[in-house]
Amino acid sequence: MRNPFTRLRALLGLGGRLVIQRLRHTAPRRTTVTILGVAFAVALCVTVSGVSVAVANQGSVVGSNVDYWVVPEGESSSTLPVSVGGPQFGDVHATSNRLTERDDVTYASPVSLRLLRATANNTTEYVLIAGVVSHPGLTVAGVNTSALTPGDPYYGNGTYNGPRTGELVLSSGASELLNATESDTVLLPNQTAADHQQFTVSAVTTGGQSGLGSMPVGVVHLSELQVLTGGTTSDTADQLLVSTNSVDVREDLAGLYDHSRVITRSGSGLTTVANSDLALALAGAGLLISLIVGVLFVATTMGLEVTTDRRLWATLTAIGYSPRSRMLLLFLQTCLLALTGGVLGALFGRIGVFAANTGISAILGGTVVAVYPLEFVPYALGIALCIAVLTTPYLLWLTSRGSVTETLSS
Repeated sequence: MRNPFTRLRALLGLGGRLVIQRLRHTAPRRTTVTILGVAFAVALCVTVSGVSVAVANQGSVVGSNVDYWVVPEGESSSTLPVSVGGPQFGDVHATSNRLTERDDVTYASPVSLRLLRATANNTTEYVLIAGVVSHPGLTVAGVNTSALTPGDPYYGNGTYNGPRTGELVLSSGASELLNATESDTVLLPNQTAADHQQFTVSAVTTGGQSGLGSMPVGVVHLSELQVLTGGTTSDTADQLLVSTNSVDVREDLAGLYDHSRVITRSGSGLTTVANSDLALALAGAGLLISLIVGVLFVATTMGLEVTTDRRLWATLTAIGYSPRSRMLLLFLQTCLLALTGGVLGALFGRIGVFAANTGISAILGGTVVAVYPLEFVPYALGIALCIAVLTTPYLLWLTSRGSVTETLSS
């Protein structure tokens, strides 16, 4: 009895030769279209998935060098980090102080996020303002907060009459947008008093990483932002950032607030897509459309090839090739074409992500709307393999149409 591995090797060799023969001589155009069709479908899915991953990452303060984010349960990880009207935590200074005093916690900082119209040097633009309790090493949305006075002096143990710093750290994007540099004055609107308060730019730093890109960001002390936005009554913030080297902290964080959830830093990226309804819908729609487009391309072009080569398939049937062997031969050929398209699709998808970011950056000033993690490469090849699997049964049905005798005698 013939060794199954020998038969598989023979079928793989035959399939490869048939693909090369079509690409070089018998049907180069149709074969190229098949590869490019798969590449287009895969690139589309990779680009849309890049957007969905970026969207999923934007639910918390992406780019913060912390180990855990505590966010309200009702806060969708698919929303932009502009929490106007969203659920918030209360008594956040006291909570963060209790956590920071723990031996297994490096620091904990509440973060409040607001989109405010900032004015500097006769320029008024919207800037994402983050209020934090400053700690050494704390980075929020890619902005290093070391230029802020440590802690939150103006909070004054809940009295909000401590020394006001008026300090503001701008990301490079915000600095360019407002035409403001270090020591310049920036006016932020006081939403509770219908006036403005002055802040002085303490530093300009590279800001905005991962899902936020180079979005214009400014960081101030939390209490000073709360005064502007009316958050002093209940001492509110949108989320809590915790830096720790202990995995045991997570269980305690889960019980800090009712209706809250804990996101780990390692959970950002592809794994957060499953926790984001919008991101999951984007990724699912991209995958479905890509599979449909890819299957249609391959079924059409390969179907024409199979119809053209009916005598070849009839001959293989006549000399004893079983339906399983013919299916395997078809699958191997389709796989070679699809995987070639998958490799190109992964490359084209990278270009698509770059093009999306470049286009949006030209309009919105550098915001990154799509990312390209390394996991996208095997993901692209997996999509190509799925296209081959879904197309093979149809191609096998085409080979079995009509009798062997009629095909060979025609």
